[in-house]
Amino acid sequence: MASITFKGRPTVVLRTYQVLRIGNNVLDNKLDFCLDDKTVAKLHATLTRSEKGLFLVNESRNGTVSVNGQRFSGPVLITYRDAINGIVKLRFGRVEAFLRVSGSLGG
Repeated sequence: MASITFKGRPTVVLRTYQVLRIGNNVLDNKLDFCLDDKTVAKLHATLTRSEKGLFLVNESRNGTVSVNGQRFSGPVLITYRDAINGIVKLRFGRVEAFLRVSGSLGG
């Protein structure tokens, strides 16, 4: 199982093959999370759940994405092995999110 939480927003459970689009463009109704922050690009990242885990892709040219404090530029596979006490810390620009994962999520 996997779910994601941004501060002040309800937790969203990710279903297998679900794609979440994260950005700051209020006019884009295809975004699943619209984050009101200058450090977040219009389309900043996508998070896709698969049978192997979660694929996080930095879709922005200049924006930063990090997993547990480690920045990356290409796609990254997140599994339960990346969790510390069941949580993976994500950051999109300066906005933090918490990804809760269980042992049933790839690895």
